[in-house]
Amino acid sequence: MQPIRVALVGCGAIARSVHLPAMAHLSDRVRLVATADLNEQAARAAAEPWGASVHTDYRPCVERKDVDMVMIATPEFDHRGPVEAAAAAGKPILCEKPMASSLAEADAMLAACRRAGVRLMIGHSRRFTRRYMEIRRALDGGEIGRLRLVRENERRSRSPLGTRRGYYTASHWTGDPRVSVGAALTNGIHEADLLRWFTQADPVAVFGEHKVTIEGNPGVPDFITYTVRFANGALGSTEISNVLPPGYPAFHQCELYGTAGAIRAKDQDLIGLTQYRDDGAEFPESFDILLHNLTAYVREWAGFLDALQLDGPVPMPPADARAALELALAAEDSARSGRVVHLGPAAPASETGARA
Repeated sequence: MQPIRVALVGCGAIARSVHLPAMAHLSDRVRLVATADLNEQAARAAAEPWGASVHTDYRPCVERKDVDMVMIATPEFDHRGPVEAAAAAGKPILCEKPMASSLAEADAMLAACRRAGVRLMIGHSRRFTRRYMEIRRALDGGEIGRLRLVRENERRSRSPLGTRRGYYTASHWTGDPRVSVGAALTNGIHEADLLRWFTQADPVAVFGEHKVTIEGNPGVPDFITYTVRFANGALGSTEISNVLPPGYPAFHQCELYGTAGAIRAKDQDLIGLTQYRDDGAEFPESFDILLHNLTAYVREWAGFLDALQLDGPVPMPPADARAALELALAAEDSARSGRVVHLGPAAPASETGARA
């Protein structure tokens, strides 16, 4: 088969750290032919190794006749426009998670792709991470019986003092309350999707609490914890923070309890003792290895390419990405209002939790 020709919209951190390397691993199957970013220097840096064309406007980029598919790696509040433009141009789309920052935007994206008859996949990389794939396999095989409880926690560190502070500060879009929902979406969308994927059920109620914890945060919640009751009786819970002291080990722990057993998956610290200070950790940590798991993104890309080249379904249905968004927004709504948010067809309209 001829390599699939790709337009990359958004050439920032996530594109540089995982999507461009994943494409390089699959260079026999994909070829980057065009890039687009408001920052021309970023677009040019992404394009140069491939000899790709450079754009500062995504519209002419996705409309090019030599583009077969579009990869969108912009922030979630800027997904709808590129998705609608790519769909109107008849191009299948792989788009970074979370799907959008509101359900109205997500529904508009889905409608645009349905009208155009193009495939849309939202890149939930955890579904392509080996340990989570193994958990799903074990659950499908009934190895722990009926799942009753799943808990997924995620912790990350912030940048050291004196450097770019990163998430949830005034210098980063995640700290701008006009466009950022906060921790519930930034990385909490992973947990929302995993809870649904493992329970294989729709959520019916969620209760959450959130906090603003770091100096320089303009008011966007950087910590959230919530509990979910699912339609099949299972419970889910999660705790998410990525502004812990500089150098704190990137850490994920997933625990599942069923009627006939349990599963536990966690990151290892890899070192015995670490001291944490504002200027950094005493010992180097494995942030890149634990969080930017390149093999997961290679599998994600390969799954999407298979769907295009073999004319099959995408491995991550966009309806699942919308459902994860609905749960994450409901958790944030619960944390903001201090009440339980009910979901599903029977939920009162005022208690759906998902922002229109």
